[in-house]
Amino acid sequence: MKRWPLMMSVFWVFLSVVAFAASYAPVADFSRVANNPQCRLINMHEAFLKTWTPPSSFFMVPPYPNAVLTSAIPSGKAQAHGQSYQTLPSAVLLSSDPPNKIGEFYKGRLGETWRLIEHRDILYLYRAPQPFASGEALFEQVMNKPGSLPHIAVEGQVSPCDQQLVPGARTRITIVSPPR
Repeated sequence: MKRWPLMMSVFWVFLSVVAFAASYAPVADFSRVANNPQCRLINMHEAFLKTWTPPSSFFMVPPYPNAVLTSAIPSGKAQAHGQSYQTLPSAVLLSSDPPNKIGEFYKGRLGETWRLIEHRDILYLYRAPQPFASGEALFEQVMNKPGSLPHIAVEGQVSPCDQQLVPGARTRITIVSPPR
């Protein structure tokens, strides 16, 4: 009977590995920033990933090849500073590739139903019945009606903490789905 706890431990480790293998993208190694007080926000994202890691097909768009998952949030409610907020299913990935290459990848993979527009040095890929007249109009939609429009934001600026978290990172990819 003493084997039972050992077998259960092995089973849970196996199950954890299988669950991690089915993750949307490889998860960042947060040990590189754990002791840096300037990277507290990134450490908070590690806590999000410990709570929920999106499964491989969750966003219905492929993760960018060799990108590393640094944050993910499911639909739900969050409390911050005494306020309740609706969270949107989202993921943040970091890549060493330039934004234009990432934009081309997604445009090629997602097809004609996704449109590409630029606003303030950020590439946006979005799915909408009609194209937006400008990047400003798209940005207003995304900010004023969060979650109403599936989109991918590809930004060519990363923080020093991002670069510590994922050495060589130069582009942040944010994927947002409508609430489920």
